[in-house]
Amino acid sequence: MKLTAIDFETANASPASVCSVGISVCNDGVIEEQYYSLIRPEPNVSQFYYRNIRIHGIRPQDVADAPDFRQVFAEMKPFFEDAIICAHNASFDMGCLRAACQNCGVPLPRFRYFDTVALSRLMCPQLPHHRLNDMCSYLGIDLDHHNAASDAEGCLLIAVAAMNHTGLFEPGEMLERYGVRLKSL
Repeated sequence: MKLTAIDFETANASPASVCSVGISVCNDGVIEEQYYSLIRPEPNVSQFYYRNIRIHGIRPQDVADAPDFRQVFAEMKPFFEDAIICAHNASFDMGCLRAACQNCGVPLPRFRYFDTVALSRLMCPQLPHHRLNDMCSYLGIDLDHHNAASDAEGCLLIAVAAMNHTGLFEPGEMLERYGVRLKSL
């Protein structure tokens, strides 16, 4: 089964204010596809907060000519089909997806997902922190933190490391071995 990692960056505190998305896809532990897009936030959530800009470096002028969420979502949908989705701190990214869909009137996709933070805690209980940058550093994964494409790839490679560790390359089997629960969106 296909495993898809997703990461969003936001313009402000609203989870609907997505301004970039990164997606990485693997089959049998091998990355096969990657996707990245800037997103022009909808007018009602388009204000960029300094704090967010400082984190990810995306400014209003960077997204002025970017596609809106509806356009990007149409390109993202195929990555969800027949896949288990993962995200590092999945409640944030699933919240962004849910809020952006609701804000734009786009039907919410249905899929199963898991949080690679939970997986990281079970895979590496000896580590004091399980943030994405900490896990990637520990596992030797190159990361341009808060670039959505790099964060999605780092998240996916954490799951691949767990697959390699268990020798189980079907995501559901690997998650069962670690005791990580699949949730539904």
